[in-house]
Amino acid sequence: MPAPLDIDVLRTFHTIVRLGQFRAASLQLNRSPSAVSSQIRRLEEQAGGRLFERDNQAVTLTPLGRRVLLETAELLQAHDRILAGLTGQPVVGEVRFGVAEDYAASLLKAVLPRLRSEHPGIALQVLTGNSGQLRRWLGQGLLDLALLVGPQSAGQTEGEMFGSTQPVWVAGPGLSLGDDAPVPLALHGEGCSYRELGIDLLTGQGRGWQAVVTSAASSALEAAVELGQAVAIIDQARMTATMRELTPEEGFPRLPWHALRLASPPGERSPACAHLASLIAEDFRL
Repeated sequence: MPAPLDIDVLRTFHTIVRLGQFRAASLQLNRSPSAVSSQIRRLEEQAGGRLFERDNQAVTLTPLGRRVLLETAELLQAHDRILAGLTGQPVVGEVRFGVAEDYAASLLKAVLPRLRSEHPGIALQVLTGNSGQLRRWLGQGLLDLALLVGPQSAGQTEGEMFGSTQPVWVAGPGLSLGDDAPVPLALHGEGCSYRELGIDLLTGQGRGWQAVVTSAASSALEAAVELGQAVAIIDQARMTATMRELTPEEGFPRLPWHALRLASPPGERSPACAHLASLIAEDFRL
């Protein structure tokens, strides 16, 4: 029977990934560099190969290392949640959370009451942006957790999927869409997956389009639709009584389902970040 995984060794591995250096990890963990290296050798023996490529400045994960990282992150998070529950230790810390403006209000209404009552020691800082911006901020280390929206596909491994949404083409009353006239679009800015999807589909059909409203605020796009001034792509769940869904027969093809995912920088999430992710997955629905 294979030897069980050592939680302490896994924590060392995730700390190295997060900090990018063995030395920085040894300082944070208050262990000698030789002890850290010894732990990683043990994990490599269990995994059956090298986990890191090293140079004088930093380390990078091998393909095996990336697999171990992805497959052990949830184990560490579950361990910390169980331990905190058994010991009664309060979870404290700051979480920088990124979310699209479309979802920010409803998500905070769903999650904040439980967060404040169950984990008053967690300080939440919320930044809004489209999925492209949020991915960039994650890569720059400016966020600890982000809700990302993207096409749902079997090979997608970015974060954990916790829900899905159906985007649709919508228009308001009285909008005339001639075959030859450019489609007036209400769009989010660069980096929004719905923006890119809509433009690519219209361009692929050889159909002209014109951006009549560009805004980070979904309320501005929805107002343009409801006033009969523009076509937009929104979540079907956000349609209002004055909107109508455009059909393939009108030249607007059905759009693919999109996944809602919670993503973090590489490495183990902090207990505060793990608790927030758990609350979002449990409480937030479109």
